[in-house]
Amino acid sequence: AVVSTQSTGKCEEEIIADTIEGSDDLTTEEADLIRFLYSGMSKKYHNQQKQVVPSSLTCFNNNVTVLTSQAERQYYNCRFNSAYETCLRALKTDPYHFPTLLVHIGCLYELGKKNDLFILGHKLVELYPKAYISWYAIGIYYSLIKKWESARQCLSKSTNLNKLFAAGWLAYGHAFAAEGENDQALATYFTASRLLKGCHLPLLYIGLQYGSTNNPLLAEKFFKEAIALAPNDPFVLAEMGALYTQTGKWEYALSYLQQALSKVKEGEHEWAATTWSPLYINLGQVYRIAKQYDQAIKCFKHAQFLACDNSTVYTGLGFVYALQGKAIEAVEYCHKALDKARQDPFTLQLLEMSLTALADPGSEGKSDDDEPEKLDDRKLKVETNTPTIF
Repeated sequence: AVVSTQSTGKCEEEIIADTIEGSDDLTTEEADLIRFLYSGMSKKYHNQQKQVVPSSLTCFNNNVTVLTSQAERQYYNCRFNSAYETCLRALKTDPYHFPTLLVHIGCLYELGKKNDLFILGHKLVELYPKAYISWYAIGIYYSLIKKWESARQCLSKSTNLNKLFAAGWLAYGHAFAAEGENDQALATYFTASRLLKGCHLPLLYIGLQYGSTNNPLLAEKFFKEAIALAPNDPFVLAEMGALYTQTGKWEYALSYLQQALSKVKEGEHEWAATTWSPLYINLGQVYRIAKQYDQAIKCFKHAQFLACDNSTVYTGLGFVYALQGKAIEAVEYCHKALDKARQDPFTLQLLEMSLTALADPGSEGKSDDDEPEKLDDRKLKVETNTPTIF
């Protein structure tokens, strides 16, 4: 119960694990079993490495609890297709295992499987009308199709049925935040943070809300509290980097963004997931400001591969090329950006400046930093990672 309600932090979980390790009342086999099951139930934010079933416990390969733990880890590492397949394996054994259904619902949302989520939600409401997971599934379906008022009604009912339902509180807050209802979103996240003292996610989203309302000091405070609870979570590190990018603290921004990227590469994260495109975009912007143009282009190219429909990527590339005096490339990427966002004022200004440079026969191939640097690059969008529902 202590683990499932997320009332303990990283240190407390380690103390419990050490207690299991040092118990004289357990045989070696019993200690191995309990340690393995406990590690699967504990938070996935601190250790993102793949969980391997010990050779002595291979009989648990198809155990529902073990499969659910693996699916949760895959989900958190943005390996949504793998998590979805693992959930299906678990649900073959127990179709209505609530912990598995929680991860499964998250996978359906992330993969955009609207029909499957609709069918699952209504089947759960029919079978378990007083279960928190049933109304959560319906609420997530409405979130997926962006009917936020209906989503809030269902998620409110879900959290009323289970006051300690972490995912429900977070999704409820997201449903407010999606329509700019910042006060209600903050109130919901604060409620979640009081109930889930060992979970860093409410603190992360409180910080995001304060950042979106132009209150960087409070945003920084809550991001630091989230990092204290989950120092290895790349999402928190990336958001701290985004905040420092927004406030012009470039050295801090670069440090946190590089740490976030390092954690993504170290763990089992799916680096090609679109989730990480904001990280590369923000890194590109900081490298540009540091005049490390080659690194900036490399980051923007990564972001282009991950999210080819994001106009900020093309504007960023156009800006870097303009700063390098490469007017032809700058014009090309400005046009690509305007295909995605036709009236973006910064891109229009950059395009006009690049066309002027291109009209001068002597400008091609010559550095002309002065003109592009006059642009107010604060108008360039700083990206944040889209909150997941789980």
